[in-house]
Amino acid sequence: MFEYTLKRSRRRKTVAIKVHQQAVTVYAPIGVAKKELESWLLSKTDWINVQITKQSQQLDTRQYPLKNNRVVVFDDVVQLTFAVSNRSHWLLVKNQPVTTLQLSISGRVKHQQLMYQTLLETFLHEQLESYIEMRVNDYCLKMAEALPSSIRIQTYKRRWGSCNRRRELTFNLLLVSAPQYIIDYVIVHELAHLKYLNHSAPFWLRVSEFYPDYKQATKWLKQHGASLQWVFE
Repeated sequence: MFEYTLKRSRRRKTVAIKVHQQAVTVYAPIGVAKKELESWLLSKTDWINVQITKQSQQLDTRQYPLKNNRVVVFDDVVQLTFAVSNRSHWLLVKNQPVTTLQLSISGRVKHQQLMYQTLLETFLHEQLESYIEMRVNDYCLKMAEALPSSIRIQTYKRRWGSCNRRRELTFNLLLVSAPQYIIDYVIVHELAHLKYLNHSAPFWLRVSEFYPDYKQATKWLKQHGASLQWVFE
């Protein structure tokens, strides 16, 4: 039997398998016996091996900022430099043709790599938040839509944005590495949810009215979404 992670739930009624980054996760109802579960899994071995092989052959397009000393910001490469200073801060130097981000931490910091990661994420958060706030204002005017009640930036694994009934919008921090026209699509998508809190035909009609190339943008995110992810090691 191959290695796998088992996750049980009282709400789940069927068994399901997920293969992600060559790791196998099995979702099962609480009442399914382990012997029965493993017998079912053995019948799926060929399919699981095919998925693992496919994923092992895929090019890893994720970003490794602290390893490769670079990060993508709005589809442009920013070189990273690391220094020890009397205080922790970041400094962006926009030289041509390469923009450099200097991350400086206090010599008193014990876990230096973690602090460099925190500084970088703080910088990226500020860049994305500033851009999104500006574009939300622009698009609200174009769409004759009242401003959302709040805008937050968080890191998600499987969504680029969200909107709730309280008119609160949340955007994925990873979008900071995407081209700005892709970020604009996500903004229009979430603003359209202020009027239609679903993915009905009227919702997509409203999206297309203010972002006609939305199908190309969704395709771009599916194809290049992995390249927006960061790995800190």
